[in-house]
Amino acid sequence: MASGVCARMKKGLMSSGRQRFAALGVGIAASLFAIIPGKALAFGPPTVGDVVVNTIDSSSELPTLFAAVSYLFGCVLIVLAVIKLKEHVTSPQQTPISESIKRFVVGGALFALPIVIEAAYNTLSDGCMFGGCGADGSGFNATVPVGNGLDAVIANMMADIWMPLTVLFGAFSYIAGLAFVILGISRLLKSSQEGPRGPSGAGTITTFLIGGALLSIDAMMGAFSNSLFPTLGGNLQTYGVLAFNTTGMSADEIAHIETTLAAILAFMMIIGWISFIRGFFILRDVAEGNHQASMMAGMTHIFGGALAVNLGPVMNAIQSTFGITGLGIDFS
Repeated sequence: MASGVCARMKKGLMSSGRQRFAALGVGIAASLFAIIPGKALAFGPPTVGDVVVNTIDSSSELPTLFAAVSYLFGCVLIVLAVIKLKEHVTSPQQTPISESIKRFVVGGALFALPIVIEAAYNTLSDGCMFGGCGADGSGFNATVPVGNGLDAVIANMMADIWMPLTVLFGAFSYIAGLAFVILGISRLLKSSQEGPRGPSGAGTITTFLIGGALLSIDAMMGAFSNSLFPTLGGNLQTYGVLAFNTTGMSADEIAHIETTLAAILAFMMIIGWISFIRGFFILRDVAEGNHQASMMAGMTHIFGGALAVNLGPVMNAIQSTFGITGLGIDFS
């Protein structure tokens, strides 16, 4: 009877972890390739974008591995909890009842990992899917130029790595958030003498919150983007055209300039995503009592990353501030 219950719990745990990861758009190859048009597993000489796609696809079962490990540790902790309970009955002075209760709670949380992950995810998100609840771009007017010029090299590079890296950031954030939630659960076994890393310490609470933020990183970016530029309705202005008088310039010359601008904008957005994600790691270090990290550094990374991702609206705002809207670049 007990083995049957454990088997059913294990099956539900494994399938739920896989379904949640797949629902975020990074769990299975079919979802991944739907997000990255034209990309498939590379068996010939790969590009950097192909390597990123292959890496994400090869790592798609990591959440299932986390689920399996948490299940095994949950089983161990439940057994230890029963042993501690017996020791408390035989020797209550040496083994307090809290030793057994803590192991029951942590073991149960590890058994119910998908539900805990769902709770952490929905705490900071409205339950929308990866790629559908953040700030969506209006598109890049990038046509890869013919030739070996610098603009062609930059455009080729960004066309190859932009979408794969965007999905990679989502996959990395989800796995990191999953690890933080499991770490937060394990902290419940510690004593209050651990300080910030104790069960009710600031480090443990922040670990859960940062785990939820990383699980819903797309929604977090959307929230910061809407806070900075509420009139955009969550849409990034990534389509840039020359706003000044282009008389005397050929259509090919204009296309070269606008393609280069699109490539630079995409590069800055990648840097922005890296900075944005790193900011949450810094905030957790602050809560853990790491004196090498500061709240100011973490918030600077988060807001700076959000501004870099929203570089188009930022440039529009600067041009409007100085009254040069007809002399620069118009992002829409």
